[in-house]
Amino acid sequence: MEVLFDFTNLTERAVGAKGVSAERLRVKTREATQAMKTLLANPHGWPLGWLDLDARAAQLDAVSDALNYSEKCDTLIAIGMGGSGLGTRAVAAMFADGVGPGEFIGPNGKRLIVLDNLDEDRTRRAAEECAGRKVVLNPVSKSGNTLETLANFTVLLTKLGAQTKCVATTGAPASPLGVFAAQTNSPVLPVPENVGGRFSVLSAVGFYPLAFIGIDVMEMVYGAVDAHKEYTRKAAANPAVKLAAYLHEMSTAKGISQMVFMPYCERLHDFGRWWVQLFAESLGKRKLLNGRTRATGMTPFVALGPSDQHSILQLLLEGPNDKVIALVEVFEAQQVSMRFKEMPPGLGEFNYLKGKCIQEIVLAELHGTRQSLKNQGRPNYLVDMHDLLPYQIGQLIFFYQVVTGLLGVMFNINAFDQPAVQESKQLTRASLSRHTEWE
Repeated sequence: MEVLFDFTNLTERAVGAKGVSAERLRVKTREATQAMKTLLANPHGWPLGWLDLDARAAQLDAVSDALNYSEKCDTLIAIGMGGSGLGTRAVAAMFADGVGPGEFIGPNGKRLIVLDNLDEDRTRRAAEECAGRKVVLNPVSKSGNTLETLANFTVLLTKLGAQTKCVATTGAPASPLGVFAAQTNSPVLPVPENVGGRFSVLSAVGFYPLAFIGIDVMEMVYGAVDAHKEYTRKAAANPAVKLAAYLHEMSTAKGISQMVFMPYCERLHDFGRWWVQLFAESLGKRKLLNGRTRATGMTPFVALGPSDQHSILQLLLEGPNDKVIALVEVFEAQQVSMRFKEMPPGLGEFNYLKGKCIQEIVLAELHGTRQSLKNQGRPNYLVDMHDLLPYQIGQLIFFYQVVTGLLGVMFNINAFDQPAVQESKQLTRASLSRHTEWE
């Protein structure tokens, strides 16, 4: 089953002034199609290795070697910031049992802890939970010198002892992390030079920790490969081209400055966090390719249905009409465990639930929200996952990566760097070099 998209409620006919007219859609679709040609030709030498899925699949041999090395371990701690951890956490949340923030028990019974923040309490708890376990540490840093990653890694290595195995994932053999791996004879998995962190989940960065807990990463690859055939077509019927066309017109001509990813499935909530980073870090730029400056980008955030119908929906319906909302639908027939029968005493007014299951209630709420947004002239579109399987997730990951790349071309920016965050990193290191103790 492929992921399906319904963009009807992005049109002027459906939602009025904030929607895109048929004429403007034709214009923008031509621009997006041209952007696809530019993206694939890559005249700027951008790091587009994420498009080369054959090369990414080839990393599975090295991943298999790392899995053999850590076969007797029952716990893997993936340590990485931003794209080095968000994608792994997003996929793990879909196909493993969550036992705590960023902690999962996989289909094979092994444990994965994704340490994607620098927080003393969380790092301490991870060390305490893993005491006595057979642990493999997996620090992930493309540069090999990410401060937060190496700080967490050093503390855990010290706490857990010399018997702890390590598999480093880095693209810099001469970096501190690369040198550590060489001096300790620890396996190294590559982060390709031409794949940025937020585009790296379909590489060894995500493959190793996900496969460690029994998630079928090959099915993710198959989904992405099939998505590549569909979503890189230079055609108006390509859903990635369509969405890029709608979003660019809304951003530049309709006053839409924010995007909301609202899955009606709790297991997709962490995927929304990955989606936020993908769009925010890629499109939030000031420098244009022609050397001029102009603040660009759309602010992304994630909500969760039906829960956030009781919090943020009021804002979406009656607040500033500056948002476009992606509603994500999932219905897994194999997950239906029970249907409502007789209602308990006093709950007779809910007899309309007889014969229905919880997922059917959730979908009814989703479509009610979708209609309500349409009635209020609020642009929204539907992503229909149907089932939540690794194949579909491979498709969805690749889809949004392509849309992001197309929007970068259309905004005339480099969507594959993050220059502004370097200043913060430099100031942090300078501050730490000046202070040895905080009061």
